[in-house]
Amino acid sequence: MTLPAAHPARGWALDAAVATAVTAVMIVLSGHIPVGAHSRGVDGLALVLLAIAGISMGVCRRWPRAATVAVTLALCGFIARDYPNSPIWITGWVVLVVLAWRTGRRTAIIGAAGMMAALSVTAAAFSSGGLLESALYIGWGGAAIFLGDGVRSRGRYLAERRERAAATERSQEDEFARRLAEDRLRIARDLHDGVAHAMTTINVQAGAAAHVLTRRPEVAAEALTVIQRASGEVLDELTVMLNVLRAEDQHADRVPTPGLWDVARLVDGTAASGLTVTLSLDAPPQHLAPSISTAAYRVVQESLTNVLRHSVARQAEVHVCARPGAPIEVDVVDAGPARLDRTDGTGVGIRGMRERVTSTGGLFDAGPTEPGGFAVHARWRRPA
Repeated sequence: MTLPAAHPARGWALDAAVATAVTAVMIVLSGHIPVGAHSRGVDGLALVLLAIAGISMGVCRRWPRAATVAVTLALCGFIARDYPNSPIWITGWVVLVVLAWRTGRRTAIIGAAGMMAALSVTAAAFSSGGLLESALYIGWGGAAIFLGDGVRSRGRYLAERRERAAATERSQEDEFARRLAEDRLRIARDLHDGVAHAMTTINVQAGAAAHVLTRRPEVAAEALTVIQRASGEVLDELTVMLNVLRAEDQHADRVPTPGLWDVARLVDGTAASGLTVTLSLDAPPQHLAPSISTAAYRVVQESLTNVLRHSVARQAEVHVCARPGAPIEVDVVDAGPARLDRTDGTGVGIRGMRERVTSTGGLFDAGPTEPGGFAVHARWRRPA
């Protein structure tokens, strides 16, 4: 959440309040400091120097370099005029801290060195403190730089932590959105493959039943039985997926999906639709990545669906080879030819198969054969 920026007028009002308060306190306290035998009492010039130092306190956050120069001049004036020690010396230390905090280490060192040099030269010319007083200035300025630099480093560290936390949060949100999109795409593919296959079967059987209803009732009854079984299967699959989508605490990966060893059951169901399928399944029970297993099943399912929809062929061949140590290969071929009265499809079937295979690390190819049929080939190389 982004906090609203402070109003500029409020910032200037705060700066003015700080300058007024610091100036008033310094003037009041300086007026109560006893004047020594060799000191000069607070006069009009001293009040002006105190005011300069106080105003510098109000603007040092905005203009730390200018405030450092102004306070340095005020302190040099106090030394040259031999005014008694007063709270004005605190302003010199504060502006150095702010200079180190608001700028950089190099600028702070240059500013402190300039202030210490000016104070030392002024003290040597107008005061009797000598080297001891100069050493005091140097130690005093060094402490201010270290404190300001520490504050700046701490602020930078906290800002970097906030930025890393924000970047981590954005990364997690992007990852969640990516996984959600992948889950939605996978469910959409499953729905397309399952529903399209079932509805194609239903369509074929319904047409057959309508054609022979009066002449061969027993054949129509068989077709209606196939329709009932196919519609029941697709309704079960839809129910499972819809339940997962409604359950907020359930991940889409928990949807039960068919695999490579369900191809035989798929072929049996397709045979009931009037399509004779020759199955060659060379896949001994073994450990196989679920994503590849499901993709191989969907390739066979969608290919057989396309044969029922777009081909007049009554036969198709399915070859599945998944022996240990060998590449996993799926081939579905029909003799054709294509239906002359078929309507152009949306192209989602071929595209969906290609996306499934390539997203799981496989190679996909599909196209017409020379005799006028159609062939689909998918291949996955096993990891070394």
